[in-house]
This record gives sequence, C-alpha cells and structure tokens, in this order.
Amino acid sequence: MPRRPGPAPVPPHEPSPELKAAIRDWEDSVKREQELRQAARKAVADELIRFPDLPVAALAKAPEVPWDVEMVRRIAREYDVPYRQPNKAPVKEE
Repeated sequence: MPRRPGPAPVPPHEPSPELKAAIRDWEDSVKREQELRQAARKAVADELIRFPDLPVAALAKAPEVPWDVEMVRRIAREYDVPYRQPNKAPVKEE
C-alpha cells in the first residue's frame, strides 16, 4: 500500500527589515517597561521609609499607586522597609 504524501515542506523565509525593526522596537519597550516598573516599586519603598508613620493601606489607596495593599506590602518586604506599627498612636500629653 503506498504511503500518503505528507505536508509540503515550508520554504524558509527571511523576515523583512521592517518586521525586524518593529519586533526590536517592541522588545526594547518591554525591557524599558520592566525597568520603569522596578523604579516605581523602589519609589514606593522609599516613600514608606521616608514617612514611617504612613500606613501601607493609605499609600495603596492613593490614586497614583497602581497596586493594592497586599502588593504594596510585598514591595515593602522586598526592599526591607521597617514594619508599620499602626496600633501605637502617639500619646497626647496633658
């Protein structure tokens, strides 16, 4: 019994310079986005370090911060931000 012919071989294709440039630009923008995200995460940690009485939840609720409370906590742990102590309100002296 004769064998069935398989699929025709796919001829090699050299991408056009336009396609190569578009993909290279896209990969560069992805790399830049990752760098900018890391810079933003570092800025969140720096803000928490600069203001030790600032609760994580308050920072996470700021409209400029794109992350939720748990993500801000993760960022704080990643950058070794000292823990917040929200239950220690300042005592008013009379």
